Amino acid sequence: MSVSLFLFSFLMYFPIVQNLDNGLARKPPMGWMSWGYYMCGVDCKNNTDKCLDENLIISVADKFYRDGYQEAGFEYIIIDDCWSQKKRDTLGRLVPDKDRFPRGIKFIADYIHERGLKFGMYTNIADVTCMGYPGSRGHFQSDAKMFAEWGVDYLKVDGCFVAEKYLNTAYIKLGMHLNATGRPMVYSCSWPYYIEFIHHKKPDYKNVAKYCNMWRNYHDVVTSWHAIKSIILHYQMSYDELHEHHGPGQWNDPDMLIFGTNSLTDSQRRVHIAVYAMLASPLLLSCDMDNITPYERELLQNLDLMAIAQDPLGIMGRPYQLQHLITLWVKPHLPRKGDTYHSISFALVNLDEIDRSISFTPGQYGLNSTDYTVMDVFTKTFLRNITVQDTITINVPPEDVILYTLFPL
Repeated sequence: MSVSLFLFSFLMYFPIVQNLDNGLARKPPMGWMSWGYYMCGVDCKNNTDKCLDENLIISVADKFYRDGYQEAGFEYIIIDDCWSQKKRDTLGRLVPDKDRFPRGIKFIADYIHERGLKFGMYTNIADVTCMGYPGSRGHFQSDAKMFAEWGVDYLKVDGCFVAEKYLNTAYIKLGMHLNATGRPMVYSCSWPYYIEFIHHKKPDYKNVAKYCNMWRNYHDVVTSWHAIKSIILHYQMSYDELHEHHGPGQWNDPDMLIFGTNSLTDSQRRVHIAVYAMLASPLLLSCDMDNITPYERELLQNLDLMAIAQDPLGIMGRPYQLQHLITLWVKPHLPRKGDTYHSISFALVNLDEIDRSISFTPGQYGLNSTDYTVMDVFTKTFLRNITVQDTITINVPPEDVILYTLFPL
């Protein structure tokens, strides 16, 4: 069977998305962002552990470069809000905080680029950012040019403090100015979040996907299992609306990973990373990288797990609710070179607080071969061979996940 026939064979299950194609973010971006853990960390004298400064950003770059994260796919290092002075300079330009970023933003970008990594920054489409620093309203063209000159590869753009009508035009206009610089910059928008949760309207995802590479559409994550569980349930319930506009170059963004914050048990960590991988969502850490536990690092550098997250098809895994708080997520993959049939991953997620014994028949979920071998993604072991008629029965511990990839024989 050709790859073309393969795509056709499961199109009814997993439609392929074609929207914005600026050549960027062909796979969901992976990296680190300052906001979730450091937030507006400007009091570096009294709160050194939460200081957003040059030393922090360089330390993250060094960790990615030296400790194997880069090889696993983590490449973007992104400074969020509160990086600038409180006022623009006399020429109307944004100015990095002189105490926390004494050598300027270009120095940091160059340092990151020299290590084969990519650099991201933040702005807001309003007069001020969400934390009251200078925003980009009235300065779209000059700010876009400045970000390009600094060597920015990724721009997160917030939408605080503006009306609905302005949201629906400002993101488009800023994106046009970014494109006009000629520098490739992944464009991360918060546009649909503000439309839905601030202005209480239905986002036009077809339009958002024309102009943005990725977009936030749910509340900010906080460092708790409750927050992760809420995000998972939101994306499960919103699948029909969201998956049609999700794929290479345009990604729904459930917000940052909370690894390295001592907020989760090991089983909850597995659920967190497994569902995000099945969603084909961006994987952006936000933590003190020194606080990543050995097990968290093992998960983040599990190349079989990252292969699910970074599959070139970029399909958003489809949820099937089997029981209350028990969901089977299904995600097909592009056939490997030389293969005729596609592999497929199954994540059986138990959000309940008790063990559950669950049975399912993989052949009911879009397989296009007759015989498969089953790999446990977390243990990296092959368990057994099955046919599409076989039923798999699994005991799933509380707040845990069983993650299998099935490879065609």
